[in-house]
Amino acid sequence: WQILARRKALILACFILCLAGGAAFAVLTSPVYEASATVRIGQIALSTESDAQLLEPPPEFAARISSQHGANRTSASTPKGTTSTVILVAQGSSAPDASESLRTVIESIKKDHDALYEQGLKPTREHLERLDTQAHQLQRQLADITQLIEEIKTEQPVQASLLMQERSQLTNVINHKDTERLRLSQQVAPPQTRPTELIGEITAPTKPSKPKKALVLALAAVLGMMGGVMLAFVAEFIAKAEANATAKT
Repeated sequence: WQILARRKALILACFILCLAGGAAFAVLTSPVYEASATVRIGQIALSTESDAQLLEPPPEFAARISSQHGANRTSASTPKGTTSTVILVAQGSSAPDASESLRTVIESIKKDHDALYEQGLKPTREHLERLDTQAHQLQRQLADITQLIEEIKTEQPVQASLLMQERSQLTNVINHKDTERLRLSQQVAPPQTRPTELIGEITAPTKPSKPKKALVLALAAVLGMMGGVMLAFVAEFIAKAEANATAKT
């Protein structure tokens, strides 16, 4: 304590110097604003028995965003406990700049994923169209057979009976097609199948995320005090060494 008391001027000078440097850094550093948004990656159910397949796995998605949009200071991260949700963060020199940058990135992601989504659904949709065409044709056949049965059931009961059996088989086929169509319709509908979408709104920053002026000043004050104490002991050590050398001489 005696050393610190004797060297209080040095300690104070170091403290003021570091605090001034921290204040200059906090004031002169350009502010950085961060806008964030949560995106849920789309998925496609290949069948009702298996799990849906994501359009892009979150780790690969985050790596692609960092590589493609890293120059625009945009990053992606996957929250723990989630399998399809990704948090996007974009930096900018102002709040509108950060929000607009993030909006551009999200639009690019949506465009890429919508193409994958349409490509993945194309086979199932084509199958549904074929089922609709077949169902329409089968319904017409059923109507024709029913009309023919009504016309000949009195004069040709045997033929009518055979046609009724054929109509029963045709009805079973139609029911089977309807069941398959219902299954496929449910398979390509939410929540089993859904496109990539923005959850909520883009969170615009209200104040800069960097530099954190209070933190910078606090660290500068702590470092200034620690540096001043260390310098005080170093100066005391040097002074004693010189005094001892002078005494020996």
